[in-house]
Amino acid sequence: MSTDSSHFRLEEVAPGAWAALAGTTGACVSNAGIVDLGDQTLVFDTFLTPAAGADLGAAAERLTGRPASLVVNSHHHGDHVRGNQAFTGTTIISTERTAELIADTSPKDLDVYAAQITEWIETLDRKLIEEPSPLVRHDLELTGAMARSVLASLPDLTLTLPTSTFGDELIVEGSERNAHLLSFGGGHTDSDTFLFLPDSSVLFAGDLLWVENHPWAGDGHPDEWVSIIYRMKALSPSAVVPGHGTVADFEYARLFTRYLTFLCDMVKQAEATSTPLVKLAETPIPPQYAGWGSASRYRSSLEALGRRVGLPPD
Repeated sequence: MSTDSSHFRLEEVAPGAWAALAGTTGACVSNAGIVDLGDQTLVFDTFLTPAAGADLGAAAERLTGRPASLVVNSHHHGDHVRGNQAFTGTTIISTERTAELIADTSPKDLDVYAAQITEWIETLDRKLIEEPSPLVRHDLELTGAMARSVLASLPDLTLTLPTSTFGDELIVEGSERNAHLLSFGGGHTDSDTFLFLPDSSVLFAGDLLWVENHPWAGDGHPDEWVSIIYRMKALSPSAVVPGHGTVADFEYARLFTRYLTFLCDMVKQAEATSTPLVKLAETPIPPQYAGWGSASRYRSSLEALGRRVGLPPD
């Protein structure tokens, strides 16, 4: 029986470990993971919608022969936690700070969606008609699919919070393999957790790593983010499942850290010269990143980071 879903595809990344890679339906836009520990089944992140989360739970049970006994939320962003309600009754774990952020920000986010999402969809549809660039059109199509999936999920969506928290490290011991949950503080957000499987050297990075996709940096701390990635490198991971994009060799992180460093440098230079926010946001995307997906996040991240340091608007 197939364990794939219309919303994602599964890729085995090591014995007993699978990446669930987001498809194009919009019900999930980030990646998740499934790990068979031998006597337990662990799910890493739960997707954007309960529908995709339910498919993830079903896939985990079919792959491992048992339902998920532990769910990990890597950080608080909705595209990683709104599928939590599909795992009611399962232990859902995060850092204490991530649990606080989910409780604080998720209701506000959902209120904004409920009030504005229909207008947002109409705006995306208009832009799609007028946009000549195939790359931008592709991004608009994916964003439109996501918006429609969120809209469809709102009537039955129940905010489901983590039920347990941990500090900097938690080792989950299984009869066949162990899973190490690690948090080196905040990079992409105020608190980020990743999953490392020491037996296979596979790392589920959450949004600490994005592959050929512009990251959202507006809630994060790019300088610390780069430091966290260097600390992750010390684990000598062989393969990494990113929060967005395809499974990659960890060497890819070198390119990604250069991207984050570029963002930091642009904001620091703008702060030193009192460059207006609007001018910072017009900084062209460097050629080596021009083909990455979701290019609009490049500008929005620069704007958010510029506002944080108090750049004049214009």
